[in-house]
Amino acid sequence: MSIAIGHFVVGAALTTVVVTLFVPGVSYPRTIVLAGGGWAMGPDFHQVSPVAREALFEFHSSPWADLFWFHRTLDTLDATDSNTVAAVLLSGFILTTLVAERRSYRTPTVVVDTYETYLDVETDQ
Repeated sequence: MSIAIGHFVVGAALTTVVVTLFVPGVSYPRTIVLAGGGWAMGPDFHQVSPVAREALFEFHSSPWADLFWFHRTLDTLDATDSNTVAAVLLSGFILTTLVAERRSYRTPTVVVDTYETYLDVETDQ
């Protein structure tokens, strides 16, 4: 089972990619990225839940846990709770964030203008 920070950074990195590529104009993108990291940790709720721990652990071990940014797959790939794997995943998240930030700050004006003219539904009203 991978440690919690590993799940968080995988979820946050994948959410960063989705937000950057598919919904670049969304409000509060960094908050959405944090929520994506939290979503990836969802199946581990059995560790802190005061009730239904057995049922939650069964969910954690089921294929349905992969709906939380491949949680079960990551647990399978990193069965030893390796700090090295977590550090590599954290480095990947930092790199993903840097690329996404660079992309968002360097979007050409023509792209922004085209989006606002043709795709932004608020300007049509």
